[in-house]
Amino acid sequence: MDINIQKEEFSYAYIYAVVSAAGYSCQISSRPMDIGGIDVIVSGEEKEYSQYPPRLEIQVKSTSTDIIDDSFIRYPLKLKNYNELRKPKTLVPKILVVVLIPNQG
Repeated sequence: MDINIQKEEFSYAYIYAVVSAAGYSCQISSRPMDIGGIDVIVSGEEKEYSQYPPRLEIQVKSTSTDIIDDSFIRYPLKLKNYNELRKPKTLVPKILVVVLIPNQG
């Protein structure tokens, strides 16, 4: 298996584990949604006191490059991806999750 596919699959598995442990459900996006910058959709149960069930859209990036610098995380994100994440008029919030994967070797 290609190393980039391995990193991607590891990232999805890690996010799935964290989301499940928090009591939410996780769905890997289909290719058309991925083109729009959405890799994972997190959702929760609709509660009687809320009008809509909680939902979060995640753009996932994985890297084995050291991205931690003092107290900052620096990740080179393409402008297209950045603009997709920062759209001000959206119903569902979007975040970037960068999974740091240890080097093999």
